[in-house]
Amino acid sequence: MRVTIADVARLAGVSKATVSRVLNGRPDVDRATQARIEEIMAETGYVPSSRAVDLARGRTRTLGVLAPTLRTPWMPELLQGVADVVEPSGYGLLLHSAAGGAPALERFAANVRGHAVDGVLAIDPVVALDHLRDLHRQGLPVVVVNTGGSRAPLPSVGADYTDGGRRAAELLLAAGRLRLAMITGPVEEHSGAACADGFTDRLTGTGAVLRASHVTEADGTEQGGYDAVQRLLRARLFFDGLFAHGDPMAAGALRALQEAGRQVPSEVAVVGFGDVPPAAYTLPPLTTVRVPWAEMGAAAARALIDRLRGEPVADDPVEFETSLVSRGSTPAVGRIPGQRSRRTARSAELPAF
Repeated sequence: MRVTIADVARLAGVSKATVSRVLNGRPDVDRATQARIEEIMAETGYVPSSRAVDLARGRTRTLGVLAPTLRTPWMPELLQGVADVVEPSGYGLLLHSAAGGAPALERFAANVRGHAVDGVLAIDPVVALDHLRDLHRQGLPVVVVNTGGSRAPLPSVGADYTDGGRRAAELLLAAGRLRLAMITGPVEEHSGAACADGFTDRLTGTGAVLRASHVTEADGTEQGGYDAVQRLLRARLFFDGLFAHGDPMAAGALRALQEAGRQVPSEVAVVGFGDVPPAAYTLPPLTTVRVPWAEMGAAAARALIDRLRGEPVADDPVEFETSLVSRGSTPAVGRIPGQRSRRTARSAELPAF
């Protein structure tokens, strides 16, 4: 049977706490007692549990992940990037979703206060930002994954969402589309504002028109994108190019256009944002701005583990580039900067995101 710390303490005639202090090199154990305990450990073949040693030293080998929701289409890819780095490093993950509002955040805070985690990786932590900032000042390692375009005053990893909007505009302009429409995400998603800024800035001086009447908000879902295009069509608004701030909304837009008899891409070119896996299997396959979700998650996890190991880590935000993935929802155009080759996956119908 495996020898335990209790066995060593009983044989040495001391408490488990005394054995623990010897294991952790504490100076408050006299030399004779220390020698006796070490001799018994050698004789019995006692091997201390790495978890027990970590706990005694105030470490859990667990990282907390705070996500706003798990329903976002890109979340699995981002979390897989985190796991690919964390698991080989010997750490575990404790996942919290903030979707439950204040009670969910309080449970997360209780775990942090109870030292259940060694560090926190927070994904778009708008509602918990002040709390995380305080924890960071108190010495808890915190790294933010910024998927919303706003810069948190903490070590962070994100992408250039403004440039992503600019790339979408460049593709539609290259396709000769000058009467444009745009579907934004929920107002609280800052990436939408960044995308819109890049998109509209790139249109300046080109002759392309994006009127306020042609900009409509949706809830980020496929149904939301479908309803948004229905509103535009009911208002008899003409557009030959459409940019949606999320692939699910772009998929819904494709469905609404098809039902209305509008041909994609010959009559309306459609560009999404994110490049989540189902985007390649819409009908036609969706042209989109790729965000490297897995790479962002992996980079954030590496930064957090490096901080835990005491390695020097720059405080400057890490920002990944976006790129265009050209598929069948836009006409073929000459190669433009940041554009990836066309992929031709097809499907008989649009899948739900």
